[in-house]
Amino acid sequence: MKKILLILIVLIIVFFAFFFYKKNSSEENINIGFISGLTGKYSSLGNGVLSGFKLAFEEIEYKINGKKVNIITKDDGQDEKKALNAINDLIKKDIKIVVGNTTSSMTKISVNKVKDKKDILLISATASSEEFSKKDDNFIRTQVSNSAEKFLKLSKYLLENKKDKMAIYYDSKNNSYSKGVIEYVKSSYEKNKKGTIVSVIDINAGFKAILDDIKDKKPNAIFMIANSLDVAKLSQFLRLKHNDSTFVSAGWAKEYKLIQEGGKAVEGMLFITAYDDNSKNTNYLTFKSKYEKLYGYEPSVFATQAYETAKILIQALQNTTNPMKIKEYILTKKIFTGLQGHIIFDKYGDVSREYFITTIKNSEYERIN
Repeated sequence: MKKILLILIVLIIVFFAFFFYKKNSSEENINIGFISGLTGKYSSLGNGVLSGFKLAFEEIEYKINGKKVNIITKDDGQDEKKALNAINDLIKKDIKIVVGNTTSSMTKISVNKVKDKKDILLISATASSEEFSKKDDNFIRTQVSNSAEKFLKLSKYLLENKKDKMAIYYDSKNNSYSKGVIEYVKSSYEKNKKGTIVSVIDINAGFKAILDDIKDKKPNAIFMIANSLDVAKLSQFLRLKHNDSTFVSAGWAKEYKLIQEGGKAVEGMLFITAYDDNSKNTNYLTFKSKYEKLYGYEPSVFATQAYETAKILIQALQNTTNPMKIKEYILTKKIFTGLQGHIIFDKYGDVSREYFITTIKNSEYERIN
């Protein structure tokens, strides 16, 4: 009996020793939550962001000031319930630094969940809804907010090329993003009554409904606000129906998957973007080479932004692991060197970048000067 009791005591001591070791070890680590759409038709965007983000940590072997960096990944599946479960799970795990989400609608769920938790910092590399702008909260991003100014250059280009009747087809499943793009495209395109928006329809109404609308309204420019796969499919459908309108897309679809899936149907498509896929910037070329070597394909604009976001976060973590001190560090430093120029934060954690027009030519993205 004494022998059994002794064994039990030893086992209890070993258990608690292991427990406290794991607890202390965990506290010595830097834990970063990451939420993205990793499955479903939005997964190309989400996985690209994750790949770019992780590459920056690969470069430092997941260590900062001797501490191990753990990235705890969650899939929101572009689904409100999954997104809520993802952020709740990270909160329960006591994760204080969260990177996500990739679309504005999913980001909104996380923002609302952490807004009253001042010890948690949320960072997004891709959410561009104006809903997040000019707010002194615990959210920052490296994606420029949507604005009329952002789309003014594109609208001017279209009108100069006599594309004065536009139809807009958008995905309501990312409405936080889509509604802002629609608003600012309309205000810039219809400025001084030079262009006319002839219709605005949700792509979820179906391609036949869109085709009927085009036959009725006869636009000479079609603006698509959706993910790369849906834009590719809609473009192919319309070209097969002999539509010769100029195709324009929101930056959401600007991935190589769009070219792969859309083929000739997306040739000549226009975008307004802050990234030149043919940039000769040394920093960008180095990143691009590393990315291609690791993953076997070229980085998207979203992977590029995620890498920049990770580099900024790493700089901050080298100075402090306190979430609110991280934001303070970033906003105080203000200007960071990006892969294609400077990334400049304002006092709210919003950024500014230069924007220009890009087209697809010979299955490549090409800047229009």
